[in-house]
Amino acid sequence: MELLVGTAGGVFDETGRPLSSSPVVHLARRDDAWWAVGPEGLIRNGRPVTDTPNVTLNCVLPTEHTVWVGGSNARLFRLEAEELREETTFLGAPGRDKWHTPWGGPPDIRSMSEASDGVVYVNVHVGGILRFDDSGFVPTVDIESDVHQVVAHPTRPEVAATASARGWAVTVNGHDFEFNSDGLTHTYCRAVALDGDTIWVSASRGPRGGDARLFRGNLAGTEVEPVSGLPVFDGNLDTHCVLANGGFVFVGHGPEVWGSTDSGASWELLLGDLPDVTCLA
Repeated sequence: MELLVGTAGGVFDETGRPLSSSPVVHLARRDDAWWAVGPEGLIRNGRPVTDTPNVTLNCVLPTEHTVWVGGSNARLFRLEAEELREETTFLGAPGRDKWHTPWGGPPDIRSMSEASDGVVYVNVHVGGILRFDDSGFVPTVDIESDVHQVVAHPTRPEVAATASARGWAVTVNGHDFEFNSDGLTHTYCRAVALDGDTIWVSASRGPRGGDARLFRGNLAGTEVEPVSGLPVFDGNLDTHCVLANGGFVFVGHGPEVWGSTDSGASWELLLGDLPDVTCLA
């Protein structure tokens, strides 16, 4: 599995070789291309694609038909003819007038994910999760759930999971998310990943972090358990910094990337002298 690491000092491969020196906050891959967003705007394979609109770009989602980009002030864009054009229907999404942040600032689009049937989930912080399909943008979880990341299952189109300030949540019908916190040391969760029947979620004491750990559970279960072999981290195991696929699991925190090739049974430090890690792909 080829790993890409996004950092405050650029993008690196799994050996620590730099691929780009532009700071990035989120990475995503599709086919032979990798996409990123950061202070220099939207980037494809290390090169700027288009100028940054008058917003901060937070996340990117390449799909078969377009590239979605989420930003500050809960603004959503599509890449069309090498230009980011605003998704104007999102400006009238149901419940938008109630979106907010705990500190009183404007809401952000924090994460996005595409299901295998093409449905797109958009996570607004704080504004819940909106599902985009043939009927438009449809709210799912309650706005006050304070969701920090949403991921769709790679092969099961009706399954998605979230990490939130209330614990983790799973939907098996694409609409109704059931929240749980059993097995967590703290209910404040920042990152979530899905691999087969396994859910991975990070939890810490709160927004400032502390006692941050990775947990593992079964999608059909109601409880997770802490993973052994990893450090207990300061700060948070943040959104986009936990990745799982085919039994491989990766965790990025500070200057380090940890990896497992056996679904978390054992771990090793893969990289340890990077700029602060912001995302994995």
